[in-house]
Amino acid sequence: MTTPWRGRIDDTTVTARISFRFSASGTRAACLATTESGRQYAESWSLRENGPVLDFSAELTGDLTYTMVLPLDGERLLVSRHGPEDTQTLSLLHDDGRLSAVGSTQHAPLALLGLPEGAPGLALAWSSRGGGAADEETALYRVTTGTPWLQELVRLPGPVRDVTVCGPRVLFTLEPASGRVRLLVDPRDGTTVPVPFPDDASRVLAGTEHQVLLARRGPQGSSLARADLADGSIRPFDPDTPPRGTVYPLALDPTGTFVAVLETVGAHSLLSCWDTESGAVHRIAVPEGELLPLAAWTPAGLWLPHSDPRRPRTMAWLPPGSPELRLPAAPVEPWLPGRVETFPGAEGPVEAVVHGPDWRTSPRVVVALHGGPTSHWTLGFNPLFQLLAAAGIAVVAPNQRGSTGYGAAHTLALVGAWGVPDLADVSAVAAHVRDHRAAGLQRPAVLGISYGGYLALLAAGTRPDLWSGCVAVAPFLSGPRLHAEGFATVRGMVERLDGLTEATDALGPRDVTRFAADLRARLLLVHGARDESTPVEHSRSLARQLADLGRREGTDFRYLEPPDRGHAALGSSVQDPIAALVTRFLIDGEPAADPAGVPAHERR
Repeated sequence: MTTPWRGRIDDTTVTARISFRFSASGTRAACLATTESGRQYAESWSLRENGPVLDFSAELTGDLTYTMVLPLDGERLLVSRHGPEDTQTLSLLHDDGRLSAVGSTQHAPLALLGLPEGAPGLALAWSSRGGGAADEETALYRVTTGTPWLQELVRLPGPVRDVTVCGPRVLFTLEPASGRVRLLVDPRDGTTVPVPFPDDASRVLAGTEHQVLLARRGPQGSSLARADLADGSIRPFDPDTPPRGTVYPLALDPTGTFVAVLETVGAHSLLSCWDTESGAVHRIAVPEGELLPLAAWTPAGLWLPHSDPRRPRTMAWLPPGSPELRLPAAPVEPWLPGRVETFPGAEGPVEAVVHGPDWRTSPRVVVALHGGPTSHWTLGFNPLFQLLAAAGIAVVAPNQRGSTGYGAAHTLALVGAWGVPDLADVSAVAAHVRDHRAAGLQRPAVLGISYGGYLALLAAGTRPDLWSGCVAVAPFLSGPRLHAEGFATVRGMVERLDGLTEATDALGPRDVTRFAADLRARLLLVHGARDESTPVEHSRSLARQLADLGRREGTDFRYLEPPDRGHAALGSSVQDPIAALVTRFLIDGEPAADPAGVPAHERR
């Protein structure tokens, strides 16, 4: 079902909306939007009884990689931007597009949360202080327009684990050295009240004024429970219908009776409401597409972002008592549809999202590999896939082993085996595509981003007979090298997924440099000079190795290092120059000229 827009919006130009945030009351939302041409905007939404309204959008310039917008009362947004030398700057964005300064700091980064109704100031902010877990504490502030703009409310013991708005108060879960602590903080005066939950293993997911929703991990796996904030009593509940996929509890309704639950089943998103009293599961009719695991539930309804192959992400709405999720009227832009197909993997079927013409007869086809690696392709809107499909390139985007959404065994197959089961599946899919294309057509190309770039290089180097070309965006060379040279958050991911264990099968360790001599397909390497996740030196090193092997840059391979890009080197707009270069490379089969203003840097 659709509902007409009543705000000022030209939804036909938007290709991406990210960084959604809800106000503490759930009545307002904000996000960052990118248009077809790459212009970037902050959007302010009101979530009303008769549907969502886009109050205003204002253009933001500069690098928005570390930018966040927080909705405030009175149709204003609080904009947080991180700049050079760890400077964090906060500004107020007004509905006429004016930005007024609030303040800036070079202390530990401030986390931000909208204030519950009735609390003075603009927002809550906090940062951890201290040299280690034993003496670390969290300073909680009120952000104001006065002097000082940061007013300390209270010091809390230990670093923050999670934060939940509970009516007029905020529940902080903290991790001091002495053990987990939960405190209800009143942002009006900074007073705190301990919450006596007996289950220290629980994680708070959502809250109302009097109770919270907990995820509990026990011997039989995870379960959900309601907990009373006054006495700490816990009431477990189980759905009367087993979930079909990976479960993401989203929000409690204002009465605390129902919990909204998102389930991801492969590339699909399902929505249901679970009755916490009876366990009854009420399935909600959802248009095909992707739902984000982020929601607010108010008396006006449940709100969460949705997109589909032909519609960029927007705000969806479940009115009270409705059995179906409502969407705004579809944009008039003729975006191309997507679909799901199943391909044979190395040890079973592999689901893939497919865009563009029939891959069996299309002159060009590309197998696209997602990053993560614990991620998966969905039926959400994808600007790159739209660009490729519009150029006549068929896109096959498999969710090989290691992808999420297909059960624990599928996802965990990657642990301790980077480049083993996933590489086998990708090669099997590529072989099937190659063998079922019409006679005389080109073999598929492979394109990967981040972990997908690593996997694409392995695929092209270990089975050069399968591929006509390879595009690797922000790749790394091996799990051990990424751990040794990567950033702290990336090192943690490598450890968690055991990317340090080397393969001992016939192919041996999955280090791209071992297979560089067999990277015979046309090759395009793209790596942003400001990559904050994967060290750019990995791509520079591979480019040097290829040159040492006698490969000619500009003819046999191409290395492009945009100086103003980070990890998301392809951008998020349909007209992005780097994405356009990738498209021309895949169409023409030859290295393309530099896009305007983006030089290629040879590293020797």
